Amino acid sequence: MTQYKTTEPTFLFYDYETFGLHTSLDKPAQFACIRTDFNLHIIDDPKCFYCFPSDDYLPDPSTVLITRITPEHTKKYGTNEYFFSKKISNILLQPNTCIVGYNNIKFDDEITRNIFYRNFFDPYEWSWKNGNSRWDLLNIVRACYALRPHGIIWPKNKLGLPSFKLSDLTAVNNIKHINAHDAMSDVYATISIAKLIKNKQPKLFNFFFQNRKKCELYKFLRLRKSEPIIYVSSIFGAQKNNIGFIFPIAWNQYNQNVLIAIDLNKDIENLIFLCQTASNQIFLMKNLFNFGVIFLYINRCPILAPIQVIHKKDFVRLNCNISDYKKKINLLKNNQRVFKNIIIMLSKKNTINNSIDVDLQLYHSFFNIHDKKMINDIQQTNPHLLKNTQYEFFDTRLKKIFFRYRARNFYHTLNNYEKKIWLEHCFDKFNVAYLKSYEDNIQLLLKKNCDNEKNKCLLYDLLDYMFNKYKKFIFQYSHLN
Repeated sequence: MTQYKTTEPTFLFYDYETFGLHTSLDKPAQFACIRTDFNLHIIDDPKCFYCFPSDDYLPDPSTVLITRITPEHTKKYGTNEYFFSKKISNILLQPNTCIVGYNNIKFDDEITRNIFYRNFFDPYEWSWKNGNSRWDLLNIVRACYALRPHGIIWPKNKLGLPSFKLSDLTAVNNIKHINAHDAMSDVYATISIAKLIKNKQPKLFNFFFQNRKKCELYKFLRLRKSEPIIYVSSIFGAQKNNIGFIFPIAWNQYNQNVLIAIDLNKDIENLIFLCQTASNQIFLMKNLFNFGVIFLYINRCPILAPIQVIHKKDFVRLNCNISDYKKKINLLKNNQRVFKNIIIMLSKKNTINNSIDVDLQLYHSFFNIHDKKMINDIQQTNPHLLKNTQYEFFDTRLKKIFFRYRARNFYHTLNNYEKKIWLEHCFDKFNVAYLKSYEDNIQLLLKKNCDNEKNKCLLYDLLDYMFNKYKKFIFQYSHLN
């Protein structure tokens, strides 16, 4: 295949398969990507590679039953997480790349950020540097179903609600999707769904593509300060066509990427009353959405559209009442002072967790210029020489990350004292209670899969993997004393 010119704008469709669903604590197993031009023609060879998990981690058995990828397979055909991340970084950082997946904003992009964070690559620049951007086709599919459903067959789930699973969409629309939950197969399927929407609803596809970046969304919002706005999101649920009608009231004072908006289908008078009385009910995070308060992340490619795009014949189907929305907007405007203190409180409420585990601290803060230089120096240094180099980090996270980075990827470069600390960390993580729980989970799955020989083999492999890993720790530790 002819190599594309790196200056040309392109889509990069990508997907991960992982050993679990937690984007910070679970580990990647497989990465696949295909680059296309903006007409969705493939212009470069597909890329696919595997990553084996670090010693302080055990795969989630339920996930392995879905992906069929075992740690032994990744050990045979893959690399450690550092070299895996380096390959991905080189691909994603090609200039003028729009990085696309299916549910990537919530999952795959978070995996990317976390593996880069753990392995001393910038967690963010891949998505914006040199003209790069990102986009999520799942949200475009939801928007297409809600706003322009014609020309596409929409599958239903067991409850009779629309299903947006990639495998369901490809099946009913006669799209080839041989092996769901194989990263490469899912990438091909995602491209096919993108082509389907672009062909059947080109105006919708192009509108949301042109309005995917923060700068364009800011312009969009500035032009519609007095209008109800369509917001397509899973937070509203499939029963409501994943669509809501909102009115922005303020930006989060502690995070300018977060827009605070009000759901216009909620009881606005009740919300105002609660704000006037400073009711504690409103400040419980679990209650915010029920009362009509929405946090919209402008840096996560939210799907926003003007109210005018809804056809009159769709008002009932989408539960849209423009005259009622206008009254509620006037009510909100007339009670702006009521929200002033509430907005401050809501801004404080919408903060990150305070976990002590450094693997969960990606979003605690950005690294300063000094630490970014240290990170770059680490990237430029042969990993085998890192044991001879001292780094003075400003951010306390980096010392812990640096140790785990070396131990997970280059254990043999640790001195005996460092090896002992690492093995004690592993023993602490794989304590008796954890190992018993892990084994009990596998035994339960074995009972559920008693008639499925292939699944039983996978589960027995995981049991062996767990026992062998623990034996390895004991052997390594005994040779240090």
